[in-house]
Amino acid sequence: MRNADRGEMGGGEVRTVVPVGGVRRLAWPAAVALVAVAAAVPLWSSTFLPFQDAPQHVAAVRVLADYGDGTFGFQRWFEVDLRRSQYLGFYLPAAALAKLVGPQAACRIVLTLIVFALPAACWLLLRSFGRDTRLSVFAPAAFHTVPLYMGFFNFVISVPAAIAAVALVECELRAPSRGRAVLLAVGATALFWLHPSAVAFLLGAAAVLAVTSARPWRRMARAMMPLLPAAVLLGGWAAVAHVARPDADGSRPFWQPFGDQLLDIGRFGNVLVGHSDELFALAMISLWFAAAILRGPRALPERWWRLPVVAALILAAYLVTPVGVGYAWYIHTRALPFLAFIALASTVLARRRLTAGLLAAAAALQIGYAARLVAVYRAFDAEADRASFQQVLRAAEPGRRLVSLMFERRSRWFQFDPYMHFGMYYEVERGGRARYNFAEVPWTPIRFRSDAPPVSEPPDWFFRPERFDSRRHASDADYVLTRGGTGDPGAPFVLLERAGPWSLYARWRGARSPVIHAGR
Repeated sequence: MRNADRGEMGGGEVRTVVPVGGVRRLAWPAAVALVAVAAAVPLWSSTFLPFQDAPQHVAAVRVLADYGDGTFGFQRWFEVDLRRSQYLGFYLPAAALAKLVGPQAACRIVLTLIVFALPAACWLLLRSFGRDTRLSVFAPAAFHTVPLYMGFFNFVISVPAAIAAVALVECELRAPSRGRAVLLAVGATALFWLHPSAVAFLLGAAAVLAVTSARPWRRMARAMMPLLPAAVLLGGWAAVAHVARPDADGSRPFWQPFGDQLLDIGRFGNVLVGHSDELFALAMISLWFAAAILRGPRALPERWWRLPVVAALILAAYLVTPVGVGYAWYIHTRALPFLAFIALASTVLARRRLTAGLLAAAAALQIGYAARLVAVYRAFDAEADRASFQQVLRAAEPGRRLVSLMFERRSRWFQFDPYMHFGMYYEVERGGRARYNFAEVPWTPIRFRSDAPPVSEPPDWFFRPERFDSRRHASDADYVLTRGGTGDPGAPFVLLERAGPWSLYARWRGARSPVIHAGR
């Protein structure tokens, strides 16, 4: 096997450790691709994605794709403002696809592309630092983690893009290229429309790598110059970004105890109810650690410590980052994917056959875990009771206003609250306006029309459905959708349809509403 004997920064061409000879040369790329396919399969194994914010994103894609379709009536309730940058990197490609395949499939296609982008970006990162590219077999494991299951789609798509950009920065430090510099400038600028956290990571990592590269200042400046447009965009966004909420307490940053912050590192893969995900994460970490400490000949690249320094700084930033501020929550977890990839790329493997065995075991373990996820996704579909849910949604007329009260937000299969935003599927299937809606937060490209504002509610009201005031919503909602609960929402809403755990209530006008039918 070839190795980067002469260092990652100086003296000659950096060569990556890869198997040699015909079929063997393709064996590991094929293994990585197979693992990525396995990680993508669960996305297509259920009707409903079990990610907390998924219904919000699917609904937003529907609005963008079919804004001019009078059947859905979106123009009556929403306006589109593409100057709001956040989410556009996910929403616009998904909306373009949705015109062909619908919003549900469009979101799954984009997520599937992310699955494959993770190992591709990791491969590029490893190669740029002279590490063993076979380590990218671990990369798909970073997909089925907390950011995805919280539903942070735009952040998830930003991770491989930011990792690839860091790899390009390293290549520029080593051997500047005008074409690569242009590619880096375009990629870093586009990263801004994916997620500002990814831009901040890229700028910080690039600065540390440049300073520790032992290159002349002119070379460092040339490598950093393509990042200037992204830095300007991030600075401008930070100056005008509005994350505050109407309540003063909710606008202050808040932290959790230091011990919980440390434990959240271990909880990064904790997305299922039960212990199968924890056992999987523990096994993956054990395989990586065993490969990292395995005794045997290894050639340390020159200035090999630079990536571990970046990883240590990411960890430090994670430990001091607040959990939330204003409308932004789980801010600290956004450092963890970058920490995982930089720590992985810091590894220098021993040249032994056992190394290949450990990496192959990591691939096999991920394929087995994907099979487990497929089973759980299908169980979630059964729990959601698709037939009953669709029956209830069909009872509602299209293009109306619906309020969602999820008394039972939790699942017996997945962590977080995957049912919290299920009311948004009314918007997806029937159009109109559903609440709670991300149009109520200040940074999404879809917002409520200024001449048709919804009834104001206190922040986080959707966490407390028992506080719903039916009379306040009488002039602002045609339907109330509930999951669970023991009582109706109150007059003037009356039961229209009930199936399984789902109930739909309609606002009644006299003996029979002229706009809301009486149901079956």
